Amino acid sequence: MKQQILVADSGGFSDRNLNHLSSVLEDTDFTISQYTTNLNDAVRLVLSRQFDILLCINRAPEFIAAKLLRLTGTAENRMPAIIISEQDDSQRMRECFLLGAIDFLAEPIPPEDLVSALSRAAALIHEQLIDSEYRAAADKVLSDLPQSEELQPVADKLRSFLLKMIHQTATVELAADHFGFNRDYFGRYFKTKFGLTFGDFYKGFQIDYASRLLESGQFKVLEVSGLLGFSTPDYFTRVFKKHTGHTPSAFKK
Repeated sequence: MKQQILVADSGGFSDRNLNHLSSVLEDTDFTISQYTTNLNDAVRLVLSRQFDILLCINRAPEFIAAKLLRLTGTAENRMPAIIISEQDDSQRMRECFLLGAIDFLAEPIPPEDLVSALSRAAALIHEQLIDSEYRAAADKVLSDLPQSEELQPVADKLRSFLLKMIHQTATVELAADHFGFNRDYFGRYFKTKFGLTFGDFYKGFQIDYASRLLESGQFKVLEVSGLLGFSTPDYFTRVFKKHTGHTPSAFKK
């Protein structure tokens, strides 16, 4: 699936420029899906979350890039933005970078520079999706545990452990260390509190996380297997099918 680009330009990009840009992107993973010349429409479209990447043409007299970035939230929750300028303008470049722009390119732009900037934006989208799906899976698996005022501090500490493990596979030993217990005591402690072993709890988290990544359509089975720390894709497939009744490939479709 190609990354969808929103082009915003108050100065009016010519059809010739748009056609050239489209031709540059023809054999890439990116496509221009909408074009607007109005700042208010650009704000609305960015906030609609229908697009993956914002490509903003920053030209006189409006110079809308900084305004658009300010009006569409912080860099953490806005789609990645690439700014194209008619000139090498260091002051506006600095302003856009401070507002979270991925890149600031001065015309004329070599095609490879534009594709490189878009590829960096796509990598950022990928990382953001991994982070959001991981957090959603953590929230889900924690919400399925028994709930009480007494258990809340334990659940909070468990959540902080899961979030710390986002780029590595959790183990009973690591969890025990996070709680300040030895392995055996932690195993008994966890089961007493929640009625299941830490291993079963974490496996349920992994399956929910894997399901979310597969449903997004942005990850291959091999990549999901690696992200979850399975030794081989075949082992991941066996575990996933045991818990869901479907192979990852079938689930992804």
